[in-house]
Amino acid sequence: MQSLHKQIALAFSGGNFEFCYEHLADDITFNIVGNEIVSGKDAVIDFCNKTAQYFTTLTTKFELDNVIVDENCVAINGTAEFYVEDRVNYISSCDVYKFVDGKLKEITSYCISTKKIG
Repeated sequence: MQSLHKQIALAFSGGNFEFCYEHLADDITFNIVGNEIVSGKDAVIDFCNKTAQYFTTLTTKFELDNVIVDENCVAINGTAEFYVEDRVNYISSCDVYKFVDGKLKEITSYCISTKKIG
């Protein structure tokens, strides 16, 4: 059976944000490295809702490659393809999730624009 922490992290990295909302700490911090830091549960939910809405306007393909789990931390790396009109944007990413007292307290997300690999 998958740990709840792993399920939450897989859902978030796969864009299934709503599954995660009840598991967010009130003072969660979402650091999209080099882009912005979103602080607080309401702000993170708002950001995720806007991101999910954006995902409905294009075709996406997520591939999660490695999932590393310990007691209070989950790390996931993978790739994403975003099909926008007549082009494809390729992203390589690594998301690190830290849990405190059973709640998701910190998300650190590294996203790098790449060329297609493989």
